[in-house]
Amino acid sequence: MRHINIEAIANTEEVQQFKQLEREYLLQMQAMTTEERKMFIRTNTDWNILQNIMYSLSHRKCWYSEAPIGAGEFVIDHFRPKNRSKQYKYKLNDINVSEENNELSNIYNGQVINTNGYWWLAYNWRNYRLVGSLVNMRRSDRFSEGEEVNGKGDYFPLDLTGGSYCTEPPNDNLDVEVPLLLDPLLLYDTTLISFDKDGSTIVFGNAPEDDKFRAEISIELFHLDLEQLKHQRTEIWRLCEGELYEYNKQLIKPVNAQAKRLILNKACIRLKELTSPSAPFSKVAWACIFSHEKRDIYNKWLPNLIPSLSN
Repeated sequence: MRHINIEAIANTEEVQQFKQLEREYLLQMQAMTTEERKMFIRTNTDWNILQNIMYSLSHRKCWYSEAPIGAGEFVIDHFRPKNRSKQYKYKLNDINVSEENNELSNIYNGQVINTNGYWWLAYNWRNYRLVGSLVNMRRSDRFSEGEEVNGKGDYFPLDLTGGSYCTEPPNDNLDVEVPLLLDPLLLYDTTLISFDKDGSTIVFGNAPEDDKFRAEISIELFHLDLEQLKHQRTEIWRLCEGELYEYNKQLIKPVNAQAKRLILNKACIRLKELTSPSAPFSKVAWACIFSHEKRDIYNKWLPNLIPSLSN
């Protein structure tokens, strides 16, 4: 997951026109019954007109998994669900809720459904995330032996020990909510997960415990450990590792200072390509590099190259 600066498209013609559409639709929906409103949202999927401009923000990659579009299908996910919003089924010891607290115990030990969802955000462009359909869809992993169903779907879990549910307009206040899903629009959130050499998504080791919990939920609900994603990440890891090995092999040869500079320059260019925001699974390449930087055979040159890769 890489950070997405959604404000970069705030002043575009497409978004400005969409804001006007949002105002018109909100006025219409406010006069509707709940069922009329749900039908309106189901039949007016105008958010799809923003797909093209949203592609540019992530270089045609999924905002949750960083997988390229390839032969798959992208959809616009409503980060806060538009028609109904589900809490998540937790183990009580995961969230520090006692059995005696019946109200919270019932909420966290089952699936409480907000049947109206965040309908007033259905046409709010800042609530949109461009994602691969396999990441967003509730389904089991067809390439895995397990039958567990993951994917975001209608889920938007909240920490109700540190916050509460947002009410509907006109008294809506999103600030009272403490979301448990990581958001690619928040730079800090994107630092909480990393990757291993087998393509697995892992929680960043130095993260606070509450953020580790958020990362674990997000890995599960964003379906980030789909086998096909793990396979593609493994290929990127091996490619990056192979590049590191090859450059190191050349550097330990008895060559003069200028030859070494040329080798390092070539390494810098190639590693910069692999870690570029436009590269598929670029955070995997970063994870590979960071896992090698302190190894004895690499620590004489790799740490010095890392700052230049971010420029």
